[in-house]
Amino acid sequence: MLELLQPIFASPVLPATLLLGMMVLWSLLVSVLGIFAFGLDHGLSLDHGVHIDHGLDGAIPSVGTHHSLAESVSGLGMISLRWLNLHEMPIMIWMAVFSMTWWAVSLSLWLGVDTYFVTEPGWFVSGLLLLRNVACSLPLTKLLTQPFRGWFSSTHLTTPELIGKECEIHSAEATTAFGQVRFKTDAAPLLLNVRTDGPHLPKGTRVWITHYDAKRRVYLVSPTSVKHDL
Repeated sequence: MLELLQPIFASPVLPATLLLGMMVLWSLLVSVLGIFAFGLDHGLSLDHGVHIDHGLDGAIPSVGTHHSLAESVSGLGMISLRWLNLHEMPIMIWMAVFSMTWWAVSLSLWLGVDTYFVTEPGWFVSGLLLLRNVACSLPLTKLLTQPFRGWFSSTHLTTPELIGKECEIHSAEATTAFGQVRFKTDAAPLLLNVRTDGPHLPKGTRVWITHYDAKRRVYLVSPTSVKHDL
């Protein structure tokens, strides 16, 4: 058993093994916290791809759902990050892909090539092999993350932009006491808490957003004459 595990702890592979292990632990932690948070927030609206934060003046400052590393880097560093797709992805998702790629490349090269030339590399040789593995992993990571470009774009909305827009009742019904609508965006649909101006409106009813109630933090809606799916 130890002989089977020995390659993943070889000096040129060990850094990639440690990083992959940390990313696995991070994923498990996020999963546990996500399940816990879902239990707390069950029944509340979820802003898939759009985060809204109501200011004192009733506006909705736009805040993205993630912060990429590219937001704080400029110049040549920005060019490198753009080439690696880091400007369009959450850093932890990119790191997860990179850690798996780096580990697979390091282990494959160690078992398929390196062990034919060196069995116990010193620090200098291990460092050279480490740099080579990273250099091989970065282009592969770019290729693997290429399909995810654009998945994490944020939609920027303000209250004035929502007033007068058409959307659809998403809850079982909308009344003067409860209701949710689904507002179509360039990203995923946005769920908004709403109240009607009198009538009970069933799910699927097309409505206009007519007003924002800053005190109750809800939107007021009125029915339109058209019903169809978003």
